[in-house]
Amino acid sequence: MVNRVAARHSVSAAIIRSVVVRRTVMVCVLAVVAYVAVWWMFSEEEEPAQATQAFVTDYSKVEKGSCVRFTGPGENDQGLTVVDCAGAKAALRVGTVLTETSGACPRGDYKVLRDTRNNAALCLMPNAARGDCFEYDTGDLQRSVVSKFDCAAPRVNVQVVDVARESCPEEAEFGVPYEEMTLCLRRVR
Repeated sequence: MVNRVAARHSVSAAIIRSVVVRRTVMVCVLAVVAYVAVWWMFSEEEEPAQATQAFVTDYSKVEKGSCVRFTGPGENDQGLTVVDCAGAKAALRVGTVLTETSGACPRGDYKVLRDTRNNAALCLMPNAARGDCFEYDTGDLQRSVVSKFDCAAPRVNVQVVDVARESCPEEAEFGVPYEEMTLCLRRVR
């Protein structure tokens, strides 16, 4: 009788161990799947894939119409990355590439970055479309940090009313002229 009880106890213990091991393995697998799912959801970038971005070390190699963002802690390091113009961080567009650092940008209120090492300069303007909102000093674009934001952001001070060929519509408070267009803006705050 003792052997039967011991045998039943042994079988019961083996079944319980088997169930515990299976549940432990299942919990571990589910934890790994959940971790991968959370990592994937939060690792999505606002910008297009890295393959479409390129760090710029020679301004003469940048093409007119490309969009750039500053790389590093601030604009003063003048490290630039060429990015997709549709990206959320593409606040600046190359209006003109100058082949000499002493050259002047065409008509317009451009932000100028000079590359003395490669004797080139970039004339940058906001990468703007109707409805876009920016924070920048409209009185001194050269010194301004041009940043594109969601229009509800507290830092926004201007909104693009239109990108016109010539004159701005009536709802625009002022226009910022460039060689090929006029950026029509209204103050937000």
